[in-house]
Amino acid sequence: MHLGQISVDGEDFIGLMGFSTDGYAITSPKLDDVDVLGVPSVSSKLYGTNFVGLFCAGNSRGLLLPHFVCDATISLLKDFFSEKNLDVEVGVLSDKYTAVGNLIACNDNAALISPLIDSVKRIEDVLGVEVHSFKVGDHLEVGSCCVVTNRGFLAHPDAADELHELSDLFKVSGNVGSVNFGIPYIKSGIIANSRGYLVGSKTTGIEIGRIDEALGFLDED
Repeated sequence: MHLGQISVDGEDFIGLMGFSTDGYAITSPKLDDVDVLGVPSVSSKLYGTNFVGLFCAGNSRGLLLPHFVCDATISLLKDFFSEKNLDVEVGVLSDKYTAVGNLIACNDNAALISPLIDSVKRIEDVLGVEVHSFKVGDHLEVGSCCVVTNRGFLAHPDAADELHELSDLFKVSGNVGSVNFGIPYIKSGIIANSRGYLVGSKTTGIEIGRIDEALGFLDED
């Protein structure tokens, strides 16, 4: 099974609590079952909160964190990568805006960043991909409006006219959709990679069907 539906302490916005690439996952201690993602995972709080998905972004090559993440947490993450023999660079961004997960969408082919972010060269170096800066559906929070893997992407409904542009950028096809019974900021309710995904328990069957199609799981059991 490539998907799971969960809530944590009655909270369905699980995308705020975790983050995954095709190489690794970082999750809040509140998320205790992420096997569906099929990658090594580490549990950690960021800035003393469970909002791991809000404060980080990355791909198989690199992880981006805001400047306030403490040295102990960075060491924990580096040790995890070393123990799992993962060649992942950890990069700290000095930008004013720190909700990195809401401001960056990326896979192993490209990165899309919000126009609010200035650290273009730093992001290119850490992720090892070209970086592009523009809005998604006229929203500055491109990371919250576009969840992308190496298999597909799911975007905010307002981005329906931008699917071709996003597909050209990320080198995968995708579609628009929602989570948790109509929430258009899809990053808030999903943790995904090319192997599987977790969504909030309020996500409907129709929404799951759209997610399966967008992320390339339509023909899987």
